[in-house]
Amino acid sequence: MIRHHRSVPPAERTLGQRGAVLVELGFVAILLATLVAGAVDFGLGWRTTFAVTEGARTGARVGSAQGNIVGADFALLSGMRSALSSSGLLADVNRVVIYRSDSATGGIPSSCRTTTAATISDPCNILTGDQFRALPATNTTGTTSATGCITNSQTKSWCPTTRNNVQITAEYIGIWVQVTYKYKFKLVGSTQTIERTAVMRLEPTEG
Repeated sequence: MIRHHRSVPPAERTLGQRGAVLVELGFVAILLATLVAGAVDFGLGWRTTFAVTEGARTGARVGSAQGNIVGADFALLSGMRSALSSSGLLADVNRVVIYRSDSATGGIPSSCRTTTAATISDPCNILTGDQFRALPATNTTGTTSATGCITNSQTKSWCPTTRNNVQITAEYIGIWVQVTYKYKFKLVGSTQTIERTAVMRLEPTEG
């Protein structure tokens, strides 16, 4: 039996090859777009982490230098707000905690990270993101209490004037900041929580 094979015209072969190339190009384009989007989000998240770290360090440096004066917390929070605002992160702050640390590497008490109570036994002052953003540009009457705590903060259990900044026995001041980073492309989720801590020893102040 003689079988006849239909030859494919050159025009049809060209169209088929073009179609296959377009399909392959589509797959490659999707893969490249995914890689680029992931790299962008990773880079922005990494930059955000550094900015949050710098915000915490700014607060700790100012708080350390201010020692136990009444305006210490307002000054350190103002410095933090300026640092985070310049990085475009002010709107993403969830929580700021000022706490007493037992050492240069002391972490934040667990209750200070999560409590919603107005009173707490651990030595820390807590501000929600809204309270942090609501701070005025200057320390006007009513912004701080007589002992230096921010009046509208969630908790006030370690006010500036109660801190020990005597050279030999000085306490350590810790700053903990929590920020929500929003992914731009949402390939691995919509948000990431970034938390950073900075601790420094209180410096003696005059008067």
